[in-house]
Amino acid sequence: MEYRYDGTFPGFLTAIFDVYSRKDQPVAISPPEESTLLFTEKHEVITDVEKSERVWNGIIKTGGNKTGNQLYYAFLSCEKDVEIALLKYIQYLFSAKKCVMYDLANPDVLKINKLYRTVLGESHSALMFIRFEQVVDGTYFAPFAPKYDIIPLTLSHFKARFADQSWVIYDTFRNYGFYYDTKTIEQIVIENPNFSHKTGKLVKSAILPDEEKWQDLWRIYFRKIAISERKNLVLQRNLMPKRYWKYLTEKRR
Repeated sequence: MEYRYDGTFPGFLTAIFDVYSRKDQPVAISPPEESTLLFTEKHEVITDVEKSERVWNGIIKTGGNKTGNQLYYAFLSCEKDVEIALLKYIQYLFSAKKCVMYDLANPDVLKINKLYRTVLGESHSALMFIRFEQVVDGTYFAPFAPKYDIIPLTLSHFKARFADQSWVIYDTFRNYGFYYDTKTIEQIVIENPNFSHKTGKLVKSAILPDEEKWQDLWRIYFRKIAISERKNLVLQRNLMPKRYWKYLTEKRR
């Protein structure tokens, strides 16, 4: 049996609810674009907020908030078959009736723990390497394409840091983002983008004229503070992975 859900975390939790209510043990839980089991019976999961909340509340009650965070972060990794590993973790959690996040002898707990730490590291990197530039309507726009789906984990940080400014953080790889209007945050999809999905670079007409001057000043400052005798490109790439460079003002030409 293959369970197919909409790819969202509430959809996944609804799938977990269906597993228990149907007394199934699926071989896969897949978003539509990853469904590849041609000759396996399918169960279409219809996302239900009430069902997902019941599962989530059960996880928090049994394992605590740290367990909930661990499972959510691992889900955002979007790793192949992570849903089955999460299912087995949750089944183990509910059967043990206590927190199992430190039971690393269990292969599923170990896998989820590793994914959690990897996604957590990526989310911390995003806080350092996301760069905003102001567009003609005054909004600050930040393109980014992280390895994992971690943009939702950055929102509280940027909302607190830039509370009086409207901004958009956009995942150019997954083609969705979040818009903050100084009051609320809304998930968005830009249908006719004026930026490159490959590089995140805005078209010239979309950028506020003074923005390019500020970016030039920042690049000059970045070059001038460097001590050429102590330049260490290997260390720089370790601390600032090259896959982020195309989004960094100081690295753009």
